[in-house]
Amino acid sequence: MVDVSAASAANADHQMTVADLTGWEATHGASEPDTIVLIRADFSKRWPDERSYLGTDEMGAGAVAKLHFPGVHADAARWLVQKRVRAVGLDTESIDYGQSMLLESHRILYERNIPAFENLAALEMLPARGATANALPMKIKSGSGGPLRAVAVVPVDAAVGR
Repeated sequence: MVDVSAASAANADHQMTVADLTGWEATHGASEPDTIVLIRADFSKRWPDERSYLGTDEMGAGAVAKLHFPGVHADAARWLVQKRVRAVGLDTESIDYGQSMLLESHRILYERNIPAFENLAALEMLPARGATANALPMKIKSGSGGPLRAVAVVPVDAAVGR
C-alpha cells in the first residue's frame, strides 16, 4: 500500500510517480511480482461529497473538464508493468487523474491484462505491506469492467497502529 495522501491533499490532480514508487521501495523493500499494489490518496474519506471527491458535483459532458482527483502517471503505470504486478487499486474515481483526456494509465495496464480497482475505501487501515487483498468482481458477460467487492486480510502482527 503506497501512501500518497499528503501529496494528494496538497494537489487534487496529483499523479503517483515512479519516484513515489521507488521511494516506497527504498523504505519498505522491493515489491515482488504478482503483487497487488494499492494506492492511498485518502479520497475515499471525501465520499459522498461529490464536489470534494470528484472536483465537481455537475453531471454530463460539461463536467468532465472540472474533474479533479489523483491518479497514476503513465510512467508509473509502465513501471508497474515492468514490475509484473497482478493489479493496481486506489481510492479515487479512476486510475487516471481527473484531468486526463488520454486515459494512458488505463491503456498501459489494460493492454497487459492488469486490472485496476477504483473507488476503494479504508486503505488507511492497511499496513504498507503484508496484507492480502482479494478482489471479487461481478461476472458480466463481455463486460470491460464491473462492480467489485474488495476485501483485505491483515495479519495481526502487520496491523496498523501496532
